[in-house]
Amino acid sequence: MPRARIYGYLAVLVSLALGAVFFYYAGIEQVLPGAAVPVLSSNAYYAIAVPIGIVVLGVLGAGFWIGWTILTIKVAPPMPEIVEKNDYAKIKAFFLCLVTLGVAGLFVYGLVLKSYWAIAVPAAAVTLVLLGMVFWVGIAIITTRSTLPRVKGN
Repeated sequence: MPRARIYGYLAVLVSLALGAVFFYYAGIEQVLPGAAVPVLSSNAYYAIAVPIGIVVLGVLGAGFWIGWTILTIKVAPPMPEIVEKNDYAKIKAFFLCLVTLGVAGLFVYGLVLKSYWAIAVPAAAVTLVLLGMVFWVGIAIITTRSTLPRVKGN
């Protein structure tokens, strides 16, 4: 069997296993007597926080890496006509590194406190960005003129 197919099977099995673990731990455990809302299992927080935490820290890590790369890259001296302009790239990169470290610290602190806000804010941001992209695609489809010729009789 080719190596690529083996990796494909492994990816499918790992994703199915992780999906099963997620649904097992995120499941509703009990309903309190007299309560209208079911109580989540004690592991439900981790079933939600771990995937969101990985994504958020990955995005923040990428932002820090971009800032760090801009700060540490060695560039050739600019052309004489460009020297007169101020270059604020290093300052912006420094603040990008500071902001990503600060947000990552606040996020991890929120996860340690088991704050649902630490999960809700990134989840809402991702959801709103995805909904915005879908809305934009819909508007683009609606407003795009068709260049196909019309068939007579329709």
